[in-house]
Amino acid sequence: MNIIKINNLNKSFGGLHAVNNVCFEVKKNQIKAVIGPNGAGKTTLFNLISGNIDSDSGEILYKDSFIHTLPSYKIAERGISRTFQTVKLFSNMNVLENIMVGRHVKSKSGFFTALLNLPWSWKEEKSILNKSMETLNLLGISDLAHEDVDNLPFGQQRKVEFARALAAEPELLLLDEPAAGLNIYETAEIAEMISKIREWGITILIIEHDMSLIMDISDEIVVLSSGIKIAEGKPEEIQRNKDVISVYLGEGDA
Repeated sequence: MNIIKINNLNKSFGGLHAVNNVCFEVKKNQIKAVIGPNGAGKTTLFNLISGNIDSDSGEILYKDSFIHTLPSYKIAERGISRTFQTVKLFSNMNVLENIMVGRHVKSKSGFFTALLNLPWSWKEEKSILNKSMETLNLLGISDLAHEDVDNLPFGQQRKVEFARALAAEPELLLLDEPAAGLNIYETAEIAEMISKIREWGITILIIEHDMSLIMDISDEIVVLSSGIKIAEGKPEEIQRNKDVISVYLGEGDA
């Protein structure tokens, strides 16, 4: 069963085709990777799926509903969360507060309810607090709850960003280069965390340059080059694909 289907998706910036007629599907509870050299269109693709930018044409079908015309907050409400290539946490807030911000996508209290400090708003805020702590516990970082995020090392900030994305209880998690800037030990921890997240029934679509990580954890891989999909298949198939080898190594080296 597919959780998301990308149909003939296109996005251009001026004369540059960042995403060019891209098609692929992601099955429920799968880890699927999107790889390619710099400028291949990977992050643009994620921005289209998450509603951060609008497509020029094509369709995105999520759980049998079209989402390519929806704003980002509506897409988040439907069950798609993401992390970013550069960690984007809220400075001057502690870890728990950052996670609670991610959880507020599940909030039903409106602005005026919160402003009036009504009992329903109190109960919901307590629920958000409890669920946020549960998320930290699941990822094994509850001891960081009251730490200022600005004081955390980069590897721990990356985990906090994971927790914030998971606090919204997504069914599809988009991970944009989660191992970027991490050392070999931190990368191994992230790989273990990604596998654990899949065990919780969450489907994962991941962009990553660390090929060892991708080959270890992915069920399938999509390869982009200059915005075009040039290959798709299982990790062992991608490793043998001549077009992929050519893109990464060059014709002579291949």
